[in-house]
Amino acid sequence: MRLTDTDGGTETRPSAAADKTGLAHYVHAERLALHYQFLRQSLAAVLLNSVVLCWLLWGVRDAGVLLGWLLATLLTTVYRLLAARGFARASARARTHRRWYRHAIAGSVLSGLVWGAGGFLLFTAENSYSLSLLAFIIAGMCAGAVVSLAAFIEASLPFLALCILPFAARLFAEGSMEAVQLGIIALLYLGFMAMVTRRVHDTLTRGFEMSHLRQRAEATVERQALYDDLTGLPNRRLLSDRLRQARARALRRGNRAAVLFLDLDNFKRINDSLGHSTGDAVLQAIAGRLREALRETDTASRLGGDEFVVLLTELNGSVDEVIQDTHNTAERIRVSIAEPITVKGTQLHLSSSIGVSLFPSDSNDIEDLLRHADTAMYQAKDGGRNAVRFFVPEMQAAIEARLILEQQLRYALERNELELHLQPQFDARGAVFGAEALLRWRRDGDWIPPSEFIPVAEESGLIYPLGDWVVDEACRLLADLCKLPGCASLVLAVNVSTRQFTRVGFADTVIATLERHRIPTGQLELEVTESLFINELGTTQDCMEQLHAAGLRFTIDDFGTGYSSLRYLQTLAVDSLKIDKSFVRGVIENHSDASIVRATLSMAQALKLTVLAEGVESEDIREFLVACGCRRFQGYLFGRPVPASAFRQQLLSSGVSPPP
Repeated sequence: MRLTDTDGGTETRPSAAADKTGLAHYVHAERLALHYQFLRQSLAAVLLNSVVLCWLLWGVRDAGVLLGWLLATLLTTVYRLLAARGFARASARARTHRRWYRHAIAGSVLSGLVWGAGGFLLFTAENSYSLSLLAFIIAGMCAGAVVSLAAFIEASLPFLALCILPFAARLFAEGSMEAVQLGIIALLYLGFMAMVTRRVHDTLTRGFEMSHLRQRAEATVERQALYDDLTGLPNRRLLSDRLRQARARALRRGNRAAVLFLDLDNFKRINDSLGHSTGDAVLQAIAGRLREALRETDTASRLGGDEFVVLLTELNGSVDEVIQDTHNTAERIRVSIAEPITVKGTQLHLSSSIGVSLFPSDSNDIEDLLRHADTAMYQAKDGGRNAVRFFVPEMQAAIEARLILEQQLRYALERNELELHLQPQFDARGAVFGAEALLRWRRDGDWIPPSEFIPVAEESGLIYPLGDWVVDEACRLLADLCKLPGCASLVLAVNVSTRQFTRVGFADTVIATLERHRIPTGQLELEVTESLFINELGTTQDCMEQLHAAGLRFTIDDFGTGYSSLRYLQTLAVDSLKIDKSFVRGVIENHSDASIVRATLSMAQALKLTVLAEGVESEDIREFLVACGCRRFQGYLFGRPVPASAFRQQLLSSGVSPPP
């Protein structure tokens, strides 16, 4: 079943004034249609009554008067019949023209004049039979007019008055008691018929109004079921119908279609930082740009949140030509979205990731096409965002493997199958002063690299419970290890993801964990990356200061690979830097790496920050770092990450040195 037209545009929602105007136009149009609908039957009755009346009065009244009156009746009937014929042949748009209303009123008034003239001219007081016949026919014509002319009160009331008043005037002019009594009855009849006409007219009007309101309500319900309230774009239900139509046309005509799955990059940040009203305005602007970028035969729809789907139909040519045309359209959309959007005086810059699937190349199934386009969109995000990617079968296999990994990671977290390994950190004298807690997951006897499951946790939202577990487990281990002889000053570093750190309530959760395990001040370090400071610096600063006041230390992990700005080193509660291993490993053979390490150590010394070099794998590297003033080290030269039990044994034999 076809739900709506294939036009993907948005209807303008009328105002209250426009609603009233629309109701008035609808009621007027329905009245006009009803008037002309009844007109043919009423004209037949007019002709019949006028001919019968002339026939019965032939010989009673002057033939010239009868024929003259009958001719006037015929001319009026022809005029009204031509108007009815013209209205019937006119288009729906042409029927709204004012002239049809004027014809309706003019025809009714002329007919009333003709019948009024008949009541006046054909009046015969001497012949009671003829008088009764005339009164009976005039009364019948008025009764018929109550129905046939009730659509327009401005037509029916003049008709009644013009029909009855001349006849009543002749009765009163006659002067006899019987005639005057009949005249009074005629006036009472006129008043009664006027009331009936008014009631019928009001009933018809209310009926038309209720019909219009019912249609509007049905249209509103249909719109709410098929269109997105915020953007006015088709929703998932209507999109599915359009997809079925496109598939049927493509199979029938031998052409192709394309599905573009579009997701706005980092849209959640706009919603969270600027408010949902700003986010809604952005979505409405994006919807407008999508409509402008597409043909009338295409469809732009919103699935929810910041996800949109575009359907391109009637794609002709070879596969390569269709791919090129689709890519051009997708790029046009991507570039359009990248244009600045101004909301409440703030200029916003967005990007989008777009995935594409083709019919019938990728699948004949509608759900598969959507899923494939969604898969390609995630590949665009994984590839750096702000890009267009076409679906290839290998993508689906990768997505399915990722989903399996996510499910298994969820089970591992629920069943406490994860563990922390500890990599020791040494001072320049070769003594342990601390360690870094590293998350490890053994699945079916094999270790899964963190680089494989951490991104899955980030995308799925598992990073929140996973991060909470890591902080809690690290605090438990630290509290236990600090009880060992000579280990009271042990420092433990924990990596925290940007998403976990920026979550509302993160600081309160960490502080509660510290208090529960009674961790001494300064012995838990949180390692964060420089990407944390690129956005929402104010929120980040508040959170860091709250945690710093609670006794936590902060280390910038992988320093030199990201933002690397002196601004945040001066303004944020940062205690130390960790030089990325990509620089440390190259200090002997690469002059640039050596220069970066020296500059970092010199800068840290000036800012009174401690520095730890990770990735120290040879004695030559250690000696170079010591010569440059580095006093903290981590790497395979000193020790690999080991289970907590093995690290415990190491501490029992060597103890812990105070942090340098």
